[in-house]
Amino acid sequence: MRKELNGQLLSKKQIKETFTLPYMKFWNIHFPDLTKEKQDKLYKKFINQVGKLELYPTTIEIIEHLHKSGHNLFVISSDPISTLIPEIKKSTLSDLFIESLGGIFEKQYAILHLLKKYNLNSKNTYYIGDTSGDIEAGKIAGVKTIGISWGFQTKEKLSKSNPDYLINDIIEIKNLG
Repeated sequence: MRKELNGQLLSKKQIKETFTLPYMKFWNIHFPDLTKEKQDKLYKKFINQVGKLELYPTTIEIIEHLHKSGHNLFVISSDPISTLIPEIKKSTLSDLFIESLGGIFEKQYAILHLLKKYNLNSKNTYYIGDTSGDIEAGKIAGVKTIGISWGFQTKEKLSKSNPDYLINDIIEIKNLG
């Protein structure tokens, strides 16, 4: 996408250090005039070039564990629903989620929507994310937050958003109180 916008290509490290949510904050750092509509079109154009979705090790194990333990599981993603749902289905986990929301730009509103729709107690609700924007969205929505350090941002940047928990492997969720 950056190449098409005549911008300098970023290394994976640079992306991890500067990426944030809502994702337009990230894009507008590098392309101040880029609109959300144009970014969305470019995203849809190039998403298939990213490659096959690879779940991090132990992801299936922890999602199955949480489901069997009676937790209500949801997905909130900025990925378009047309991309998200097929990927969830390929993962064999789709039956474990109560609802999956895609194309979400301001995630705090999606969290608040799910809290209300399913009458969830915010004190017993956790939002897991891999960016400081995810953590901020969870905090704004009044839920507990879990930052996962192996995702889109560096552990150092993610820790600055002060998640309630910061984990290096998703399996560590089993040990959280």
